[in-house]
Amino acid sequence: MFVRVDEKPKRRWRWATPMLVLVCMGMAVWQALAAPAARYALLQSWGTIPAELRLDPSALLGGSGLRLFSALFVHADWTHLFGNLLFLGLFGAGVERTLGSLRFLFLFLIAGAAANLFAALMSPLVNVPIIGSSGAVSALIGAYVLLYPRSHLGVILPLGLYFQLVRVPAIHLIAIWLLFQVLETLGTRSGAIAWWAHVFGFVNGIVLALTLRPWLYRRDARLL
Repeated sequence: MFVRVDEKPKRRWRWATPMLVLVCMGMAVWQALAAPAARYALLQSWGTIPAELRLDPSALLGGSGLRLFSALFVHADWTHLFGNLLFLGLFGAGVERTLGSLRFLFLFLIAGAAANLFAALMSPLVNVPIIGSSGAVSALIGAYVLLYPRSHLGVILPLGLYFQLVRVPAIHLIAIWLLFQVLETLGTRSGAIAWWAHVFGFVNGIVLALTLRPWLYRRDARLL
């Protein structure tokens, strides 16, 4: 007689988020150790140059297209880097846990490259390279909203000499963040920060995560 014994599902190691953090950190150290001339050359060769894409759209099939992806791993300074890594760790882990590492990496790269392209087409500084993973991280925030609409995040509030941890609906905090991005997009004229990439990345993350939801439903059905 055969008896079915339900085994406890094994927890899979999620490798994409730690890998992205290590790659970005490694690139930042490389930039810091390089001479100023070499650092400038690195930004030009890895970053997305808007003028190249506007003058020759076919450049997307060559090196300019590849730089839409390589630009995701180069940052202007440590503040730029740590801000992106903070949001990557905060929202990326949950999205990767739901989508799986490969689909998570696909979303990060495709949404990030698309955000860089959109920012390149909108930027008034056509010869200044667009760098950073802000567009990709914004896409992860958008995917997080779709996948975890009822989740809560802890916020530390300073109360004099003490600190209070308060649980706030994540969608409320993300709404405030998105409003700030939109206001900066409409109000900034210098183009030093590609705010368009943040807003476009957020919307693109929702769309890409939405296309993966049928797959999520089929996966959950197989686990029942």
